[in-house]
Amino acid sequence: MAELFQKIFVANRGEIACRIIRACRTLGIPSVAAYSDCDRLSLHVQMADEAVYLGPSPGAESYLHFERILAAAKSSGCDALHPGYGFLAENAEFVEACESAGIAFIGPPASVIRKMGDKEETRRTLQAYGVPIIPGLEDINGPDEVVNFGNDVGWPVLLKPAAGGGGKGMELVYKADEVKEAWHKSRSVAEKSFGDPRVYVEKYIASGRHIEFQFVADQHGNAVHLFERECSIQRSHQKLVEEAPSTVLTPAQRADIGKRVTDAVRQIGYVTAGTMEFLYSQEGKLYALEVNTRIQVEHTVTELITGYDLIRLMIETRAGLPLPFKQDDLSFSGHALQCRINAEDPKKGFAPSANRITHFQLPSGPFVRVDTGVYTHWKIPAYYDSLIAKLCVWGETRDVALQHMRGALDEFKVEGIKTTLPMHQQIMKHPAYTSGQYDTTFIPSYHDEVTGYEEKEAEVMKIARLLAESTALGRNKHCF
Repeated sequence: MAELFQKIFVANRGEIACRIIRACRTLGIPSVAAYSDCDRLSLHVQMADEAVYLGPSPGAESYLHFERILAAAKSSGCDALHPGYGFLAENAEFVEACESAGIAFIGPPASVIRKMGDKEETRRTLQAYGVPIIPGLEDINGPDEVVNFGNDVGWPVLLKPAAGGGGKGMELVYKADEVKEAWHKSRSVAEKSFGDPRVYVEKYIASGRHIEFQFVADQHGNAVHLFERECSIQRSHQKLVEEAPSTVLTPAQRADIGKRVTDAVRQIGYVTAGTMEFLYSQEGKLYALEVNTRIQVEHTVTELITGYDLIRLMIETRAGLPLPFKQDDLSFSGHALQCRINAEDPKKGFAPSANRITHFQLPSGPFVRVDTGVYTHWKIPAYYDSLIAKLCVWGETRDVALQHMRGALDEFKVEGIKTTLPMHQQIMKHPAYTSGQYDTTFIPSYHDEVTGYEEKEAEVMKIARLLAESTALGRNKHCF
């Protein structure tokens, strides 16, 4: 019988660090927090059993610094490390460094992360294992191949960096005479952003919905999915609202795609938790986009409808324990919603609001959950992601969940900084969202209505149009 770890190093910050620490407490495992200069008084440092200083506030000198993290983990006697999301969570070289140092990385093997980090390889792998993918072409040698592909499948098509994510380098091409310029532009961005100029092309799926399947696998050949989440409310490839289950999947589709996901996960050799992301077309077809080899920000809604602690499952499966259930044992109940509360000003193009919180009042009551890493008088650092809290609710139906979310948003008070709270209040009562018939173009389509933006300058409208074109794929790689 495998034993759990003796002490876990939490190589992250903010709400996800607090979340990991809570899971460690549940399992009776001591935790060690990492922190930078600006995080000395952070909530996750206060919660952990121990805390170790990493370095200056910029991520490159603290939360992204291999040597300092490994030295801190070893000096504090940790035999395992949880990366959370972002930072080094999907860095195969860091995983190998951890294992070489005798520290178990609580995530999939480096080989899996490396394979799934290459979009062309991911497409080939998933297709080989029976997962449907968007019609596309890999290993492109020049613009002429893109033109031929577009003529075959129909325009528009989408050029995408093979090693990229977060929407960087993506070029939507409407006709053949636009290919050459888009080709060179996409390759240039890919080289500068990812150090790899390779690009591939896909058929463009307009007005799609972003649906993802949560899965967990152990070291004994077992893999299950914990159903799907809908993440179509997003701006510039960054998710804002998530819910589970999706409002459009049928039980038959859920069962079919879920089985394809778990079959592929077993053959890939995955261990711990991950997510397979799909695009749901207007015709009702699901196409795989990518595999996120980490825990997702929105894992909370899955926990609310299934009752399982995904961080705990990650720790247990990485320690060698078998999954405590089979697929037939799993079911979900009710409906869950999550709003990401960011320190941003939606009226000013979602500009970051790095300032001191003068008042922070959390909502409470039945079926309300808040994951956060901040508190009153905390100063939002300018160095990291703007997420300050995840507000989640559960209801026996979607309509009831919406009622709970509206009430919770009204109770949530934050002063001293700008946040996305007012925008979420508008989204939760907008007919296009409450009907459940929305897609990834929701934010650019209803931007003025949900953000309260009154100026309709030409440049703003141009940006909204470009967002509507690009966000249909719902890609979200770097903003977790």
